Amino acid sequence: MKKIFNKKNILIGLYALFISFICLSVASKNSFLYPFNDWVDANAFFTVGKSMMHGIVPYRDLFEQKGPLLYLIYGIGSLISFKSFLGIFILEVLFWTVALIYLYKILKLFLSTRVSLLILPIFMSLIVTTRAFTHGGSAEEFCVPFFFITLYYFIKHFKVKELTKKEMLLNGVIAGFILLIKYTLLGFWFGFTLAIFIDYIMQKDYKKAIIYPLVLLLFMFITFAIFLIYFAINHAVGDFFYNYFWVNITAYGGEKINIFTRINKMLVGLFSAFYNNMACYIVLLCAPILIWKLDLKLRGKVLLLVTLFITIIGVYVGLKFYRYYLLFILFFIGIGLLCAFNLLNKYIAKLNKWYYSLIVIIVLISGFNAYYNSNNKAYFDIKKEDLFQYKFAKIINKEENPSVVNMGFLDSGIYTLTGLYPSTYFFQKQNIKYEYFPDILDSFEEYIKNGETMFIVYYTLLDEEKLKEEENDLFLNYDLIMSEQQDFEGFHMYGYLFKLKNT
Repeated sequence: MKKIFNKKNILIGLYALFISFICLSVASKNSFLYPFNDWVDANAFFTVGKSMMHGIVPYRDLFEQKGPLLYLIYGIGSLISFKSFLGIFILEVLFWTVALIYLYKILKLFLSTRVSLLILPIFMSLIVTTRAFTHGGSAEEFCVPFFFITLYYFIKHFKVKELTKKEMLLNGVIAGFILLIKYTLLGFWFGFTLAIFIDYIMQKDYKKAIIYPLVLLLFMFITFAIFLIYFAINHAVGDFFYNYFWVNITAYGGEKINIFTRINKMLVGLFSAFYNNMACYIVLLCAPILIWKLDLKLRGKVLLLVTLFITIIGVYVGLKFYRYYLLFILFFIGIGLLCAFNLLNKYIAKLNKWYYSLIVIIVLISGFNAYYNSNNKAYFDIKKEDLFQYKFAKIINKEENPSVVNMGFLDSGIYTLTGLYPSTYFFQKQNIKYEYFPDILDSFEEYIKNGETMFIVYYTLLDEEKLKEEENDLFLNYDLIMSEQQDFEGFHMYGYLFKLKNT
C-alpha cells in the first residue's frame, strides 16, 4: 500500500484526474456545464439503471439490450444524482482517470516520466473530440479503464516480465466485466488471450499455454456467474439470455454474405468513419508502422497488431457502423502517440527548466482543443427551459400519480427528468426493424388502445400531419397538449406530449 500511495503516484493520479475533469467538463453532455444529456442511449441506460436500484429487474421487467453491468454503473450514478447526469459525469471522470493512470504505466515502459506526462492530455483531448465520442456516457467509455489495464499487462508481458497467474486472473475478471457491459468488445481480450497462448507455445511451455487461457476463461465466467445468481434469484435468467444475447444476434437482420464481402464492407465502413477526424486517425493508422520502432519482442509487436485486427473484427463483424462503435478502437491511439513520442524522448528529457512551461502549455492547448472541437459545443448555449424534456416533465409532474411511455424513438430523457419509472415492459422504440421484431410496435398499439399510461411522449422525425396519418388511434384516445421541434444529431426531431382523454 505504501508503494501504491507514495507521493509521486498520488500526484500522477491527481494529474490524471485533472485532465479527465477538464476535458470531460467541456466535451461530455453529462457535465454540469451542459443543460442536459439528450443522447437517447444514455437516457435508456439511466432509465434501466435507476429502475434496477428500485427493484425493477432488467430484461424481465424492462426490455433493453446492453449488458447488466452497464445498467448497474448508471444505477450507481442515479444514487448520486437522480434527475440529472451529474452522478454519471463523476463516474465518467473516475473511469477515465483510471484509464489515464494505466496509459501512463504503459508509456513508462518505454518513455521517461516527463514525456509520458505530456502524452496524457494530448491523448485525452484527441479522444473527446472525435465523432466517435458522441455525447458522453457510452458503453465503450465505461470499458476504457479495463482496456488499458489489460493492454498494460499485454505489453508488460512482452517487454518486462511474463504474466503471473494472479495477473491472468485479474484479466479474466476484467473480461467478465466486458462480457457484462458489451460483449462485442471481447475481441480485444480474445486477441490478448491468443497472444499469451501463442507466446508460450513458441517458448515450448505447453503447460502455461493451456493453464493461463483457462484461468482467464474461468474467472471471466465466475464474474459472469455472479450476475447470473442475481437473475436466478429474480427468476429472470431466461429473460437475460433472450434479450441480451438472442435478440441482439437475431433481431437486426444481419446480411447473409460470404466472408470476403463481409471483410470488404467492414473496411469500407471503418475508413468511412475515419474521414471525420483525420488528425486522430492518422495517429492510429501510423501506429502499425511506428510499432516496429518500439523496444519490444518481435512476436509482441506482431501479436499486438493481430489483436488490433481482431478487435476491429469484433466491433464491426455485424456490419453496424454507429459512430460511437469506433471509440473502442480509437483507444489504440495511445500506442500511436507512444510510438511517435518515442522518437522525441531524448530531446524532451533534456528540456530541464523549460519542461514545466511546456507541460502547462500542452495542458492548456489540450483543454482548449477539447472545448473548441467538441461535438457538443453548440449545446452550451441552450438553456434548460428551452428543451422540450423540461417542459414536458413540468406538465407531467403536476399530476398526482402520473405514468408515461416514450414512443416513436429511443428514450428522449422524459423518464430521467420526471423521475418516473417505466410502467410498461417496452418503454422506448428500439432501432430494430418491424419485420425482425414486431413485439415492440405491436405492444405500443395495445398501450394506446388500452390507455395504458396517462401520458405518451412521442419522439419522432414526423411532423404533426404525418404523425396523424401514422398513428390514428393515438389521436383518438389521447389529446395532444404540447409539441416542440428540437434538433438532435443534425436531425429536426419533434417531441409530442399526449394525455389520455378524460383524465
